[in-house]
Amino acid sequence: MTTLPTAPSGRALLTALAASFLLCAGTLAAQTAAPTDSGASAQAAPSQAANASGGAAAASSGASGDDESMFGSETVTQSQAPADSAPEKGFLKYDQVKLGGQIKGSFEWSPTWSPAWDGSASLFSPTSDSITPDLETRVTITAKPLTDFGVNAEFRSQWPFTTTYTDGTTPITVPNITVWSFYSKFNWQDRVYFSFGKQPLSWGVSKGAFQPADDIFAVSSAIDLTNTSEEREGPISLKMTVPMSNTDNFYVLAGIPTPTNGSTTIDPKDVRVGVKAEAGTGNTELGAAAYYSYNDHPRALLMGTTGNGDVNVFGEAILKYGSERDFLSYTPTPFPSYSATTYDSRFFFSGTTGAYYMNADNYITVLAQYYYNGEGQDKVSADEAYEYYFANQSAIDRIHLGTHYAFLSFTKSQFLTEDLTATVYAISNLSDGSGMVSPSLSWQMFDYMALSIGATFTFGPPGSEYIFYGAAVNGSLTTASFANSKPAAALNLTLTMSTEGF
Repeated sequence: MTTLPTAPSGRALLTALAASFLLCAGTLAAQTAAPTDSGASAQAAPSQAANASGGAAAASSGASGDDESMFGSETVTQSQAPADSAPEKGFLKYDQVKLGGQIKGSFEWSPTWSPAWDGSASLFSPTSDSITPDLETRVTITAKPLTDFGVNAEFRSQWPFTTTYTDGTTPITVPNITVWSFYSKFNWQDRVYFSFGKQPLSWGVSKGAFQPADDIFAVSSAIDLTNTSEEREGPISLKMTVPMSNTDNFYVLAGIPTPTNGSTTIDPKDVRVGVKAEAGTGNTELGAAAYYSYNDHPRALLMGTTGNGDVNVFGEAILKYGSERDFLSYTPTPFPSYSATTYDSRFFFSGTTGAYYMNADNYITVLAQYYYNGEGQDKVSADEAYEYYFANQSAIDRIHLGTHYAFLSFTKSQFLTEDLTATVYAISNLSDGSGMVSPSLSWQMFDYMALSIGATFTFGPPGSEYIFYGAAVNGSLTTASFANSKPAAALNLTLTMSTEGF
């Protein structure tokens, strides 16, 4: 355990800290009030909708210094306390370490038909058919021995609880346990707030399937389309929050990528640096940010969110200098081949905008989002891109293939009865005309058991991006199967048990 040095008093230390972070490293995590699930989750309780109403414009994490913002969820709300109040009075220590978590188990039956619509599929003879058991747990530890210092940790495990690797000819079995987060929070004279360790990072304002600002730091954590507001795994980082007023804040964060090949050191050039300033008034929040890493491409960001109650809108714009992507071009003669070009000295613009609607009286949540990807592949289909990636594994990236995308989700709880929840989400690559639609209906049988039935339908021309998803779910992800894949359909019947926090 690292012992924290005692900070000297005086405004000089604040100046030195800010200068040190700006010169050394950082990245930034601006905490904005997230709505409950973006509409794709199976829950949309009226209390959640009420909390989100008018709450799109949130201010900083830890700025108020209260117990929740320092040691609770990374989602924060705007402080309404007077500027001269003493926030430390509401920040209590724990006499004992708190242990909590969640356990969830399920059985999922998933028959799949591919192709689904050309008349060759038989309802009683799916292309593939499987039952998948799932058992996962999260264990959280919270310790606050002092009013201005505490530690949060979360460990996750999922069945099968061990993984076997082969070292030469010797199999090695290791426990399947992930340290999902492990970080401390502390402050200096209730003026500067810090968190250090492996922690979730969020400095963007997007609520849906496309979160380009958060993608910069959560590079190894994909978005869950069934719950787009789920926290994403972050790196080891040091985050600093400087409240400028009740609604205006300044952030600096220094993050490092996860070392590879068992190494415990990283190249200093890999340190990721970000700064952000945000200003809020009423239900509106505007932010400007910058990101830099010697071994990455610098970015400038603008973001904002506003709302008038049930309806809230958000937007992010990112200007990036250079790209790590291999941009492909296809040459049919003298023999079919692909060539790749990288652009290290060219600007790329990307952005997203969207809106979400939450009606507490009717238990409805709707989210719609558009995403423009300035790094989309031009005149190259998804199957051509992945054929190149299969032959050049080191070139694989997580950037979306197309240029224009859309996402829509809808959730209604208490559908027909108070125990039913209806959900549907759809995502589409507008550039190649492919997409995926997934409706579901969930029945809460009693407190500890739920039964849901859902379906997933993919559409688009052969070889398009979301037809690739259809090939993947069939377990036949090869160059040939992807290029020849066609629209697919899959059903899932899931019995979920013992889902409860403790």
